[in-house]
Amino acid sequence: MSMALKQVFNKDRTFRPKRKFEPGTQRFEFLLMDWIEVQINNEQIFPTNVGTPFPKTFMQVAKKILSRLFRVFVHVYIHHFDCVSQMGAEAHVNTCYKHFFYFVTEFSLIDHKELEPLKEMTARMCH
Repeated sequence: MSMALKQVFNKDRTFRPKRKFEPGTQRFEFLLMDWIEVQINNEQIFPTNVGTPFPKTFMQVAKKILSRLFRVFVHVYIHHFDCVSQMGAEAHVNTCYKHFFYFVTEFSLIDHKELEPLKEMTARMCH
């Protein structure tokens, strides 16, 4: 694990930066994606062998991952959507968000309070 990741991991391997990241920096997003990759590759959390049971903490970890991915959507929509539009990727990002939103709401994986930042946009796109 890189030194940068060791600085933001707690001893229980949860991702909690000890310092705030400046807006506009990509460091937080890179560290978050690295943390998610570590979680997904951890066979104690995401077993790969048929018949191996998932741990009792699986849903908790999965919900935490999805909650943090939602924050990335919020950041993209609020701070970078003009760039997304200029690249012609608006429809792709919107489709990804719709799939994400429908999945997490169908299975109650993110608390509705956490979905508030994109509430108005979601209402226009998904209902």
